[in-house]
Amino acid sequence: MRLLFTIQYLGTHYAGWQRQSNAISVQEVVETALSELCKQPMRVEGAGRTDAGAHALAQRAHADLPIAADSRGIILGVNNLLPHDIRIVAARPVAGDFHCRFAPSSKSYRYAIWNDPVADVFHFETSAHVAQPLDAELMNRASAMLVGCHDFRAFTVLAPEVSSTVRTISRAVVTRDGRNVLFTVAADGFLRFMVRRIAGLLIEIGRGRLPVEALSDALEPRFFPSRWAAPAKGLTLIEITYSDLGSAPDSLC
Repeated sequence: MRLLFTIQYLGTHYAGWQRQSNAISVQEVVETALSELCKQPMRVEGAGRTDAGAHALAQRAHADLPIAADSRGIILGVNNLLPHDIRIVAARPVAGDFHCRFAPSSKSYRYAIWNDPVADVFHFETSAHVAQPLDAELMNRASAMLVGCHDFRAFTVLAPEVSSTVRTISRAVVTRDGRNVLFTVAADGFLRFMVRRIAGLLIEIGRGRLPVEALSDALEPRFFPSRWAAPAKGLTLIEITYSDLGSAPDSLC
């Protein structure tokens, strides 16, 4: 039985989702717990990487279970073996040929900034701290330029491990709620460091160090590299959607 999991994690103490040879990852911890529950080695396939120190509200992953159990029993059993900063929050059966990494129709991220002269202890692990005042309205005007199909090579590594750096963004907004400034973005896919590099440029625009046009200039054809990435701790993967799964809800605890 193949199950699609929805997983939350606080990434502070992990080297991202993907298994690493020299550091502990969320994938490794989940696989270890599932292996203990199933009494045999288990492999969990994730829908995508997240950076070291970044978080997830709804990472997706699938695994083929050798035991017969309902989704609720699996969720409770695995969570009992996981540390407090990783939780499976939902699961649903999927077809045996379903692959969570290749099937998403959309992914959404949120980048959180605590905008105040003094850092807040309750936001420290999940928000970047910017002490200087930020013009969130100006940042939102800039973020609107992201919507559509663009070449985002300015916002990833110098030598991307992908065949194309073109992505289509369907939503990009910056909002302010008191001292919280949030950048939310949805697309058909993301490049490595893409959201953090965009957030870094938006912060510079919000500080008044760069004009609004700096963002559009980083997109084709007026290209310049944007190499400063905002800290990973402000980044949260908030949603991965699949258009071909139908309307049946996930099994929740």
